[in-house]
Amino acid sequence: MDNIIKQNMETKDFDEIKKDVLRAMVILHGSAWKSDLHDTLSTIWRLKKLDLDEMVKASESLPKTLEELKSERILRWEKRLRGDLSRSEPIEDTLYYLENVKEVLDKFSSDHIVLKYRSKIMGYNSLKM
Repeated sequence: MDNIIKQNMETKDFDEIKKDVLRAMVILHGSAWKSDLHDTLSTIWRLKKLDLDEMVKASESLPKTLEELKSERILRWEKRLRGDLSRSEPIEDTLYYLENVKEVLDKFSSDHIVLKYRSKIMGYNSLKM
């Protein structure tokens, strides 16, 4: 599992949407419910100034991208019950998590998009950009 991120990122198949998923997972500290992952990706795409067509295209390619990350042993997920304050019972949702959190954090913690998200969206004003 050592350097699996580095090895995969050096291939031409490791495209920008995969990097965006990993950026989102870093922002979300290595695990995320499906809706949180999608919200974070949408915000990343807005920060990158993607136009609506580019965002739709990226969103449509997301299921395939997630499957590729799973087959590359970078990301995995499972169905779990999630609490919902608007309901009396939990709902079934998908929880995504990184296979090797440390390796991904090492690679993406200083990524300019991650830093921009943390500064502009999360309000971490002490971060240098």
